[in-house]
Amino acid sequence: MFGGYYDDDDVEMTGGSFPVDWRRAAQATLQSRNQTFREYFRCYPVAMLPGTERDNLNYGGKIILPTSALNKLTRLNISYPMLFELTNEEIELSTHAGVLEFIAEEGRVYLPQWMMERLALQPGSLVVVASTSLPMGFFVKIEPQSPDFLDISDPKAVLENALRNFTTLTVDDIFEIKYNNKIYRIRVLEIKPSNKTGISVVETDLEVDFAPPVGYVEPSRIATPMSSNPSMVATPDGHSMASMIGYADLASASQSSLSLPAAQSSGHRLSGRRITPSTPSPSSTISVPSLADAMRKGSAFAVTARDQADKDRAIPAPLRLPFGQLFFGYPVIPVKPEAEAAAAK
Repeated sequence: MFGGYYDDDDVEMTGGSFPVDWRRAAQATLQSRNQTFREYFRCYPVAMLPGTERDNLNYGGKIILPTSALNKLTRLNISYPMLFELTNEEIELSTHAGVLEFIAEEGRVYLPQWMMERLALQPGSLVVVASTSLPMGFFVKIEPQSPDFLDISDPKAVLENALRNFTTLTVDDIFEIKYNNKIYRIRVLEIKPSNKTGISVVETDLEVDFAPPVGYVEPSRIATPMSSNPSMVATPDGHSMASMIGYADLASASQSSLSLPAAQSSGHRLSGRRITPSTPSPSSTISVPSLADAMRKGSAFAVTARDQADKDRAIPAPLRLPFGQLFFGYPVIPVKPEAEAAAAK
């Protein structure tokens, strides 16, 4: 500036009235862009948040900051959604989180219980909260910490609904979700892109892969040799159904047909003459087939009586089992090929 005039190299006139140092303005803008939010807070679990108890905050990945943090963040060029890196500097543990509200007391930050455990923090411990940026995630592999997670009928739908309460996911985090009044702990094993330890899960298509739960044991498969006899049905302990019910004894006991004679009686006629009992004819004998024959030939056996000489009806011997035992099925007789059937005839 010389003689009351501003040098064009130093100052630019805006609107013809007020001089503006554009160099300083540009430097201030660049400095603002390079600034990040970084503050120390005393951390407490959300269970200690004043007011109505909000237990659902434990099953998400968002923190609660004081109002002064919002004022500082608005003066900085912070990208949305606001993402933060939380660090316990004493043991160098860190994780990532989003922010839910700015209603905490000054100097305090409230974290979900699982996040307190992840950073090994006690109520009142110091934690560093710094703004950060994370890539949009497209893949995550998780590991349930209990086999009870397999009881959920549709785990992907349950997890998709639970992740709405999360803004970020960090490798080795063990977060908690609640479903049907039961808490499930889930560990993050792998994320993609993997150039950072955390990813953003807001407004992104996330592919989820499940690892076997901790403590899950694959059921063992016992190969049971096939028996040539169709009636030898194997049971879980390796014995056959026929041996358990004593099929051989039942079949041998019923090999001989039982002959039940017709009812005989003696008495006198009205004339006083004695009634002579008559010898039953073969047609009046009820023939009961053996169990083995009835099972082999089915309805080929019949009960023959005088008035049912040409009618057949299969009556197999009764199968009496001990209390608590069941018998499913009978021996299967395979159908013979036509050539063998013709030769047998």
